[in-house]
Formats: sequence, C-alpha cells, structure tokens
Amino acid sequence: MQCLLCRIPTEKYLYKNGYWIYRCPRCHLGETNLKKDYSQFVKEFYSQGYYEGDPTRSAYASYEADKPLIVRNMHKFLSVIRAKKSTGKLLDVGCAFGYFVELALSKGYDAYGFDASHFAAGEAGALVGKSRIKEGTVQSVSYPKNSFDIITLFDVFEHLQDPLADMKKLAGFLKKDGVILIATGDTRSIAAKVFQRRWTFYIPPQHIFFFHRKNVRELLKAAGLRPRSWFRVGKWLSLGYVLHLARTTGESPFARFLYQVIKDTPFARFPLYVPMKDNMVIEVSKM
Repeated sequence: MQCLLCRIPTEKYLYKNGYWIYRCPRCHLGETNLKKDYSQFVKEFYSQGYYEGDPTRSAYASYEADKPLIVRNMHKFLSVIRAKKSTGKLLDVGCAFGYFVELALSKGYDAYGFDASHFAAGEAGALVGKSRIKEGTVQSVSYPKNSFDIITLFDVFEHLQDPLADMKKLAGFLKKDGVILIATGDTRSIAAKVFQRRWTFYIPPQHIFFFHRKNVRELLKAAGLRPRSWFRVGKWLSLGYVLHLARTTGESPFARFLYQVIKDTPFARFPLYVPMKDNMVIEVSKM
C-alpha cells in the first residue's frame, strides 16, 4: 500500500478484526487494507445490525435508544457552528438517522444530510423528510457548487474511502465564506497511547483512516482547506454502548459477560460522561 499523502510505501502496523492497518513511516497516517470494493462494502456493512448491536460490527448498541445522549453531544458542535454561522444552509455528511439534521432544523438552519447506509438514510428520511436526505457516499452524491454555508462530518472522516478526494469534492459544495466542522479520532491522544490496539477508534474495517493533528492538517491543505481552530471533546455515552465497545473493539471477556447481563435492562441506558477527549474537532474554511 502507498501513503495517501506522502506517496511512499506504508508498513504493517496493527492486525485486528481480520484486517491489517498500515501506517506511513514518514507522516504516520494509518489506513486499513480494505481488500474489497468500497461502494459494495458500505452497502453490505452499514446494515441495520450496525446500529442495533451486531457484535461483528463493533458499532452501536442501539443508536435509536441512545438518541438523547447522541443529541446531547451534538449540542456541543452546534454551539460552535452558531458562533460562526447563526443561520444558513447546512449539510451533514454521514447523517445516520438524521438527528443532527433534525437539531439544526429546530434551530433555524436549512439542513440536509446524506448517508451511505440504505437503512440509516431511510430512518433519516422518515424523521426529517425524504427531500432532505440522500443515500450515497461523498463520491456518489451531488449538490450544486457553492451552495452550503456549513458542512459537518461527525465521526465520519475516518470512514471515508479517500479523504483527500472526498474533502476536495465537499469543498466544492461549500460557499467561499463557509465552514466545515470535522470530528475524528487522534492517534496521538493519551487514550490511543494507553489503550493501543484496544483503542475505540482502531476498529477496522469501518474505520479506514487514522489521523493525528499534523497529518490531518497536511491532508486538508492538499484539499484546498485551512484549519482555523482545534479543540477536544469528551462524550456522553450509555453504559450499554460503553460495554458494547469494550466487548468488541476492546476485546474484553468481562465486558462481553456484563453486556449480556444488562443489555435488556434500564441499566443499559444509564448515562456516563467519558472525558477521554481522544476526539479532535477541527473548524475548517476554504483557503
């Protein structure tokens, strides 16, 4: 494999879930060797089970049941957006069930979204209206040039097929004075260093790219974009979701046992604030 940024051969770094993550020896950008066609992969992988606790997906315990906490986390991002753009047309990339589109609409934004998952896009369309939601990847969807004031990618950047090409395309949808907000994992965070292969972002195959601040800055610059500000966030998560992550990507037998005990009880929805701050949030504009 070849580094997306440096164009030099990458090296095997970590083997997990039947996939190798390769890493560039120069910039340390990580990439999963997907071994299959991306468009077909997303159709098969992001199925209903991805959102409903399928242990082979290492994703959500119950995305729908966790909506109150998901929206609570989204309010943090919306407050940043409102400080930059109090109104405008917004596009949520990888919108899942459309919760952020719904939240943005409630605050007066003209909000839209798209998702690669047929199941998720259907749920989002039922929530906010089919005219506001498209099914597809960054490369397959189409919107008018320079039409959005705000574009958001929350826990989506690491799922992209080619983040350089994808960000170039998204930049084309953005107005000259528009804002992009990206939230993704930081491979140089304390959590990544402590948990190593059990870090929650090391979950191939759905997470394809793995970034830190320096290489994501280089990638955005190559896409004609400029980071304006950076910050880190903790998250509100349900106990069920935490245990689901621990039993899958965390590879914990104890968490696997405990998840089975509590998954159908009210304890599964118990809210926990997880202050690891291994998520970096980047406010981006056009150059």
